[in-house]
Amino acid sequence: MKLSGSLRAGVIAAGRGDRLRDGADLLKPLVRVGGRTLIERVLGSMAEAGVGEVVVIINEDSRAVRDHVSTIAWPFALRWIVETTPSSMHSFLRVVETLAADGTADDDAGPFLVSTVDTVAPPGAYAGFVAAVRRHANAAVALAVAPAAREADDEKPLLVRARGSEIVAIGDAAAPAKYATAGYYAVRSSILREADAARRDELTALRLFLARLLERGYPMAAIPVPRSIDVDRPADVGAAEEFLKRVSL
Repeated sequence: MKLSGSLRAGVIAAGRGDRLRDGADLLKPLVRVGGRTLIERVLGSMAEAGVGEVVVIINEDSRAVRDHVSTIAWPFALRWIVETTPSSMHSFLRVVETLAADGTADDDAGPFLVSTVDTVAPPGAYAGFVAAVRRHANAAVALAVAPAAREADDEKPLLVRARGSEIVAIGDAAAPAKYATAGYYAVRSSILREADAARRDELTALRLFLARLLERGYPMAAIPVPRSIDVDRPADVGAAEEFLKRVSL
């Protein structure tokens, strides 16, 4: 993927995060890990990568996330999508459509850096990923991948099997696999050619959409990155804080 102009990025933060909140009123993007909210951490990682604009999608009950983030000075422009979507795939597509400006795939725009809000990565991980993306000019999607975690560490890892850097299997079809996705991606607008069909077929998750892209012949690259923590459950907060202490030593 050739990166031209200012890098644009998106954050998927529209999920409810019920497992993490465990009945509490606190919104998932505002859960603190090591003194910073999850969304601050992801936006900070994107700032390290040198992005010029970030689009964040939140649900209609999460306007407090926008209010919180807007009190902080960021070195990039921020845009917001406030929409309650039925799945992670729908949120992902809305973000990519917005980054592509007109919501079509007529021009192969991008790549765009897209991340889930619950990814806690070590310093410099996103920047290193963006630098590596430059070597994969033909990829419609590049996935940041890290060594697959034990099931106790990640309930539902999205497994990836690659031949060199070329992804050949995703999800259950990849098992057993050396790698799992790390929670952030580089995507081109060409993937939007599959958006209408995916919505019509009621795909229920981003992982299913990525698997469909692979099945339909879209070139996908695996880029190894340092391990990150996916914060989905209350226990993951402590694990992420311990992780950050280790990587900062």
